Parts: sequence; C-alpha cells; structure tokens
Amino acid sequence: MSTSTHTSTTTGSSTTSAKTGGQDKLAALHEQISDGVAALVESEGWRAMLDTAAKFHSYRGNLMLIALQAPQATRVAGFRSWQSVGRQVRKGERGIAILAPCTYRPKAADQAEPAAPTGPEPTTSCSGGATPDAGGKQVRGFRAVHVFDVAQTEGDPLPEVAPSLLTGQAPAGLWGDLASQVTGYGYALERGDCAGANGYTDPTRRVVRVRDDIDDAHAVKVLAHELGHLECGHVADLPTYPTYLTCRGRCEVEAESVAYVVAAAHGLDASGYSFAYVAGWAGGDLTGVRQSAETVTKAARTILGRCSANTATGSDDLADTA
Repeated sequence: MSTSTHTSTTTGSSTTSAKTGGQDKLAALHEQISDGVAALVESEGWRAMLDTAAKFHSYRGNLMLIALQAPQATRVAGFRSWQSVGRQVRKGERGIAILAPCTYRPKAADQAEPAAPTGPEPTTSCSGGATPDAGGKQVRGFRAVHVFDVAQTEGDPLPEVAPSLLTGQAPAGLWGDLASQVTGYGYALERGDCAGANGYTDPTRRVVRVRDDIDDAHAVKVLAHELGHLECGHVADLPTYPTYLTCRGRCEVEAESVAYVVAAAHGLDASGYSFAYVAGWAGGDLTGVRQSAETVTKAARTILGRCSANTATGSDDLADTA
C-alpha cells in the first residue's frame, strides 16, 4: 500500500515538473526573440532604415481600405513620397484609394476658409479621423487620394534590415503535422505564387497558401506562421476580420513568434529571418514583443501538442504542457 502511494506521488511530481519545465523552455524561446530584436534595433542598419521610414506617413486609419484593395501591400506612400526616397511609380500602375482629411483654418467663430488638403499622405488616428495640427487647422471632411505599394515602384533600394530566407531541408514530418492542423481549421492548403509574399492566409476563401519556390526549411516556417495566425485567432472575426486589419503589426509579431518557437522546438533555427521580421512589424518596440509572450506561448504549446512526438527533436516536454 505504501509502495503504491509512493509511486503515485512520484508520478504526479514528475508530471508537474515536466509541465513546468516545458513552460520554462517555451518562455525561454520567446525571450530569445526579444533579445534578438533588442540587438537588431541597436545596429547601424536599423538606424538607417528608421531615417528612411521617417519620410513616410502613417496610414493606420486607412488599413482596412488598403487591405481590401491590395492585401499583399507591404509599404505604401504617395507619388511624391516615393520620389523623395529616389523611387518612381511605374507607368500604368493603379493607385490604392484612401481617405485624406481636408483641413480648414478658422478665421472667426462663425467663418472658416478652406485650406489646401494636407496632401496625399495624411497622418490619421487609429479611429480613422485626423488630429488638428499645431496651427489650429480643423478637419471638415475627407477626399479620396491614391497611394502606391513599394512593389509598384522602381529606383533606389530602400535601406532595410532584411530577413534571410531559411535554406535546406525541413524537419521530418513537420510539414504534415502543421498541414493537418491547418485543414483542421477548415482551410485548404495550397502551394504556388503568393504575389511577392512568402505565404498568406485568406479567410474569405478559407485558403492558406505557401510559395512553392523556396527551400523546404523556409516553407515549413511559413506554414507555421500562417497556422500561428489561425491559432491566435487573428482571422476568426469574419467576414471583415477587423482584428487583423486594424492590428496587423501585433498579429504579424505574434504569428512570426509562434513560427520561431515551433521551428526551434524542432531544431530549426529561424533567427536569421524571424528577428528582423518581428523587429520590423514591431517598429523596434520591445514592449509589444514582450507583451505578446502569453499569446505566443499558448499558441505554440497547442500546436506542438498536436504534433507527432517523433517529429520534434527535444520538444516532447514542450508538447506535454499543452
């Protein structure tokens, strides 16, 4: 009787210890992302990129309009803004329509003279409105203007800290494990051209698509990223999925962080890509990266828990925490 009790206590203690150890390892993997981003944003290359970024305006209030017209757009700006950084919009390119505020400078309490519109690259608030500037101008309406994605331009390369695609083979069995989870969400999985992206999730068509011209190592990392979007609930609020459209930066940080953790748990080092990608979408803000820890580790734990035990190299104890 005492032997049985002792065995039960030992087993329970081992299980608790395994779960705690797995959680600690997931947290440590996420902390690697924060450390990597911190080192990156202190580099000269990052500062040069910020100097260029300062010439671009914010389009937060127009994110939904941009996404609906050009879901693959990565950086948009007006015609003159592109010229200011040495690039030209190619002839024949169709602009992306957004709303720009028309401002007026009141001359008296009951009279206002219209001032020239603020230009094709207005700075807008998160709610889509515009904040009056220091000169006392007020927003009295909006007009349609057009911006263009970087893919629609040509000219001088923009300073950037570019992620490096992974090369080589994927961990054995990992693609199949992740693919089955994607289809479990009711999404079809496709390989092929992704219009300049490495992959994407289309909640309207319920399709996840991954480029077919990249090495298997990067393809499986991309698949983990897209599964991260699904697991984190970024596109669950259909039909317009406003969570992703209005909080794209946070969603991309979380999805790529999930992909990094899943890849690392299977012995695949994605730091050369993930650190720069996360830093870019976080705008170099470590606070946002660290605040995503709970969401990222929960999603990664769930994904790893559904993977076959023999596909991960040293990740069995991570999956045990699911």
